[in-house]
Amino acid sequence: QHYYITNNLSKMANAQASPRKMPKLDPAADVKADTNGDSQDILEEIDSIQTSLDCLNDQASDEILKVEQKYNMLRKPHYKKRSDLIAKIPDFWLNTFMNHPQIAALLDETDEEVLRYMTQLSVEETEDIRSGYKIIFEFKTNPFFENSQLVKEFTMSESGEMGTSETKINWKQGMALTEKSGDKGKEKVGGKRDKPGDDPPSFFSWFEDNSMGGDEVGEVIKDDIWANPMQYYLDLDEDEELEDDEDQDAEDEVEGEDDDGAGEGEEEE
Repeated sequence: QHYYITNNLSKMANAQASPRKMPKLDPAADVKADTNGDSQDILEEIDSIQTSLDCLNDQASDEILKVEQKYNMLRKPHYKKRSDLIAKIPDFWLNTFMNHPQIAALLDETDEEVLRYMTQLSVEETEDIRSGYKIIFEFKTNPFFENSQLVKEFTMSESGEMGTSETKINWKQGMALTEKSGDKGKEKVGGKRDKPGDDPPSFFSWFEDNSMGGDEVGEVIKDDIWANPMQYYLDLDEDEELEDDEDQDAEDEVEGEDDDGAGEGEEEE
């Protein structure tokens, strides 16, 4: 709008000045105006406006954080109820992990056996949300390790890097899955499995990796699996859901046409 107003005013000014010749601009005068500090004043004013915008952005971030904190509290009882129901379904988390394309790439057959003993998964964000979160895995008694709970915590450092700490896995004798995997737990999410003949990576190699840096697996579990595990347990995707909806709409249309035909037949009789 500002552009069109300015443009129209310019046209009006040109139209009014058309009967006489416009004076030529003096480049020296422009230089003199600059030296008078006009540009500096404009830059200072722009900087002042930007400072105000930055303050508003900070204020918006604080208010958004408060909203997130409020709804995190409201979600907790729903998460608790969902977890209690999930615990009644055998192999729920095993099937959920296996059906997730990125997490499945980290699982070998032995990992799958371990995950049969997994009963609960939960994610807890820090109170301020920004500084990190932790993922809690709960297991029933199993032949692989002594722990009933494994916790991996992600903490944002002052420098902005994500560091991790985790529960030490107390492997039972001869059952340490990570000894054969070496550093393979550091593979990227969704990465290809090793070449034939190599030991496949173990999911628990990722768990024991406490190196600094972003953690894709943790983000996937927190933002994808934990947010809606049902879609992976049932192995649903958006395309399948869309096809199901279209099939249902088609069936409804056919039934509607049949009803209309039946009604017309009754009227003719």
